This record gives sequence, C-alpha cells and structure tokens, in this order.
Amino acid sequence: MKKSVYLGAILAITISLASCGPAYVSVEPSYVEYARPARPSASYIWIDGDWTYSRQSQSYNHGRGRWEQPRSGQSYKEGYWKQDKHGKKWEKGRWKKN
Repeated sequence: MKKSVYLGAILAITISLASCGPAYVSVEPSYVEYARPARPSASYIWIDGDWTYSRQSQSYNHGRGRWEQPRSGQSYKEGYWKQDKHGKKWEKGRWKKN
C-alpha cells in the first residue's frame, strides 16, 4: 500500500513539473491594441502588457498595459518573442539596473 502511495505521489509531482516548462508556439499571436487610460502625471511611463500562456486553452493571451513611475537607477526592458529550436516563447518585460 505504501509503495503505491509513493509511486502515485512521484507520478503526480513529475506530471506537474513537466507542465511548468516554457510554452512554445510556432507563430506569434496577433498584437492586441488597448486604449490607454489617461497618464497619471508627466513622470509616468507606459509599459505594454505582457503575454501570458494559458495551459487550458494552450494559447497566449495579451495583458493590458499600465502606467508606472520609473524606478531609480533602472530602465524598463520591453518583453519580446524569443526564437529557439523549439519555437517561439515570450520573454516578459522587466526592470533592469542601468
């Protein structure tokens, strides 16, 4: 009994870890244009929404962008589609030290 419980647990962990890897597509999805809300103040910058992968629909969904204040000593690097031997995957935008 213990052996089958352990095997079941190992199988469940293996399946869940296998589904956590990067999500690849052969063609980039179409960009979605959203209306920008009013800028809160002149010091804010616009950050486009990132793409997130839905395992349920097996597709990428585009998130809405947002206004953010720049971070001291950092600049924002926009997200981009990265191509490799498996296909294309989205690399999220992030703040990067100057």
